[in-house]
Amino acid sequence: MDHLDSGYCLVLSGGGAKGVYHIGVWRALKELGIGVDAFVGASIGAIIAGLLAQGSDEALEEIGRTITLDSILALPPELTEEGELKLDRESIGAARELFSSLLRNKGLDTSPLRKLLTARLDEAAVRTSGKDLGIVTVNLSDLEPREVFIDEMPEGSLADYLMASAAFPGFEQPVIGGKKYVDGGIHDNIPYAMARKRGYRRIIVSDISGRGRNRKPDIEGSATVYIRNSIAMGGTLDFSRRFLDDFTSLGYLDTMRCFGRLSGYSYFVEGSGGRGDKAERDFLGTDLGRKRPLPTFPEEMRYDKRLLLRYLECAAAVLEVERVKAYSYESLAAAIKARRDEEEARIAGLLASGQSAITAMLREALDKKLLDGCPYLYARLVEECVPGAAGAIFRKFLLDFYPALPAGLAYLKSPGH
Repeated sequence: MDHLDSGYCLVLSGGGAKGVYHIGVWRALKELGIGVDAFVGASIGAIIAGLLAQGSDEALEEIGRTITLDSILALPPELTEEGELKLDRESIGAARELFSSLLRNKGLDTSPLRKLLTARLDEAAVRTSGKDLGIVTVNLSDLEPREVFIDEMPEGSLADYLMASAAFPGFEQPVIGGKKYVDGGIHDNIPYAMARKRGYRRIIVSDISGRGRNRKPDIEGSATVYIRNSIAMGGTLDFSRRFLDDFTSLGYLDTMRCFGRLSGYSYFVEGSGGRGDKAERDFLGTDLGRKRPLPTFPEEMRYDKRLLLRYLECAAAVLEVERVKAYSYESLAAAIKARRDEEEARIAGLLASGQSAITAMLREALDKKLLDGCPYLYARLVEECVPGAAGAIFRKFLLDFYPALPAGLAYLKSPGH
């Protein structure tokens, strides 16, 4: 094919509702001006690949903003509320009827997804776009995987193949040529090898950690950019609006960081943060910036020369500052200060409640090895209320679980921060 050595091939993994991440990835790639000539997808990744090959960017963005569970499945109205699954006492009868229907029809009714897809899909536009398109599915009748590119699909069958790739186990099984098909993620949820076999060497992978067979890509001999969700969140059928919006934004942020437009470890920070950065230079002139020896930083940060970035990351982590957001150095410092003020107000309230309540809270955290609050809160309570050996035990517990704590506290306790 004449475009194998020009733009990238974008490989989109499966993962149900988490597929909105791919929309964020695509948004970033467009902003970066990165050309993509081919799309290969599994499951929801196949459906998004089809719309991208068509050039339906705006339609895809609109789907991402409005999609709900009942956009995918035909469910009794008693089982959904504002597009999300609702299971309570009032919906038990409807759930039983749905289960009976599932057994009768051998799968959940996906007619809403097909309706959504056929309303948005223009097969002729895909075939004349000049973009390559491939999907993976599994022929359940013959028990064999199918890796199919657009030039191998009979005219008029594209929607069928996209539905076949996205036929999640438990959904009804599409039929093509008298054969039943099921989700391509069962065979290869990240169809990177399929792209390589097609001859592509410049590949971008968008991996959303979906369920299925997630094969480790063999990138030898290729120019591969691997983008994966940096925060574990949501699930295959999580159609809550907050999750969908956040996961779309995460796809954008992860991509921008992957291509060097944002820096950071757990956070997304504008600017390089190196010694040429004004914020870094100014920080190195402060008391904390000059102070030696340095506190202990998490292992992955220890040799990073961007001292301000390291301190900000650690302080933000121990305060659990919101992560799915692009920050400047100044705005991240402001967010840290605001969160610390919130926690200090909570600490004051707990201290007023008495020693016994705090002791019970700390003991429960130790017993369950689970904090009902951010690490900063517990570190401060131990500092205020638990002296001696007992305090040392709790501090060790915190450090074992939160390696960012020493540097985070050093930043938060320094004058001016």
